[in-house]
Amino acid sequence: MAGLIEATALTTTSDGYVAVLDPAWDIWGPAGGYLAAISLRAVRERAIEGHRPVTITGQFVRVARPGTLDVTIEPIKESSSALYTITLAQDGKPVFLAQVWTTARNDFSLPVVPVMPEVPQPAMLRDQNEIMAERGVQQNKFWSNLESRPVHFRLYNDPLPPVLNQYRWTRFREWSNGEDWFYDAMRTALLIDLGIWPGHWHQLTETGSYLAPSLDLTVYFHNREPAGDWLLSDANSDVSGDGLISGRVRIWSNDGRALATGSGNCLVTVPRKSG
Repeated sequence: MAGLIEATALTTTSDGYVAVLDPAWDIWGPAGGYLAAISLRAVRERAIEGHRPVTITGQFVRVARPGTLDVTIEPIKESSSALYTITLAQDGKPVFLAQVWTTARNDFSLPVVPVMPEVPQPAMLRDQNEIMAERGVQQNKFWSNLESRPVHFRLYNDPLPPVLNQYRWTRFREWSNGEDWFYDAMRTALLIDLGIWPGHWHQLTETGSYLAPSLDLTVYFHNREPAGDWLLSDANSDVSGDGLISGRVRIWSNDGRALATGSGNCLVTVPRKSG
């Protein structure tokens, strides 16, 4: 199992980069947030010194196969703020298309500061892996990359939680990046994409035989200070129907700062029965 930094490593080529997909970051194929993290990693390699990421908008075109990705990045504008388009492709066909804004600007504005939800700290909560094992539920290997502590763990047949938002503390295993804006953005983008699907099931009282891979993702990065170790996912996937599941997720630092806010659509897919 490789940490996120190792799993998003890039090799320079004549026209961009190559990334080797790590199967440890698969869910129904490479996780959407993992692909977004690779795109941010590519911008990190190209970005002007002193720039930080402020927005990523991405479209998931097709499911990536195991193996390698060709990564190309094109600057649309490079000045005090910069815009890049990134394409992750296999066999010449795009898998993920992204646009990333970066900036070096830090002009003053009157502050508006959101208030973090009042939830227990991670040390007061049980590990998700322990709870799942206790309940006899098999967990996807993807979760071995993370240490997760849900505030209100529930399965669909458990009583509804006291709040509809799903709160979950998470920290990445194999993580010691120091202070790096892009690496922090890679973590928060991955967690925002990850939060939409479980945020949907958090509100349901019956089960269904469908999946919902990510269709698109938009993330806004808010804070210039280091994110820290434990990150709180605050997910509300409150719209579902007509073949789509939509959700909004905010990521908070352990000391109460809003680090990133994002949203995305998931496309409902009913697996074909074999035979």
